[in-house]
Amino acid sequence: MQKVNDFDIKLLHLFITIVESGGFSAAQFKLNMHQSTISTKMNDLETRLGMTLCHRGRRGFRLTSDGQKIYQYSKELFKDIARFECRLDSIRNVSHGHIHLALTDNLATNPQCRIQQAIRHFCNDFPRVTIDTDIRDSYQIEMMLLEGKIELGITSSETPKDGLNYTFLFNEKQCLYCSAEHPILNLAREVQVEDLLKYPIVERGLAHKITPLSEAKDLMHLASSTNMEATAHLILSGNFVGYLPDHYAFIWEQRGEMVKVNAPSLEYLADFHLTTLDSKEQSLAAAQLMNAIVNVHHNQDKDLHTA
Repeated sequence: MQKVNDFDIKLLHLFITIVESGGFSAAQFKLNMHQSTISTKMNDLETRLGMTLCHRGRRGFRLTSDGQKIYQYSKELFKDIARFECRLDSIRNVSHGHIHLALTDNLATNPQCRIQQAIRHFCNDFPRVTIDTDIRDSYQIEMMLLEGKIELGITSSETPKDGLNYTFLFNEKQCLYCSAEHPILNLAREVQVEDLLKYPIVERGLAHKITPLSEAKDLMHLASSTNMEATAHLILSGNFVGYLPDHYAFIWEQRGEMVKVNAPSLEYLADFHLTTLDSKEQSLAAAQLMNAIVNVHHNQDKDLHTA
């Protein structure tokens, strides 16, 4: 093989995505490529390396022994590159930095969330800094921070994890919702837990015991999702009662397609935090974006450009 160049780096990044997606078919959505294009690029990589990295066919996608080694070496390579970029950023002007930010889903409709204002201020001051963004659930974001894959996260975590630092930013009200035709709406009084026993509930997921219904016994937890849009689909189907942020459910309330269940005792507030790795010194670019995010949420953004 010739010396590694930019083309090889791109092919190795593609290879990692394929492996972590579980095959060519699943990877095409993440890579935004047709499966035939992915296959061609994998052939290019195998030709460059002079070895077979994976088997693909009726038996499914699986790595060869060489492929396993190249996958591990590639992961180490990209960690080294990220570490180099971070160190380089720390000794040069912040205007040429790079930041990887991950957020939980459906925050843009929350009037208390001012992430977009912080990004606007930051990009005005540092227009050449590049920003990668991901949408994940809070647990995934925390794991990505602990594994060094991202620098900043916006999470709503019920249990803080060791090794992470949490700075409160804002909260949102979570209420029970159902479709406009759901029979729970026929109840002429405030809904209690026992009134929900005969109706399927959308739960937050096994790792997210955060709602007032999470520990309730005998409820029909027939669906679960940490994703607000997936929860909305389930509720709008007419079969489920579930929690949504009031700001996110508003559009369907306005259309008359979704109704807030009369259950104030079962509502709760979810807090959101700027989350970072406690033991890691932030790059100059990440530190500046952190300051912008904290400032706008703490009403200290008036002199942000001159601070």
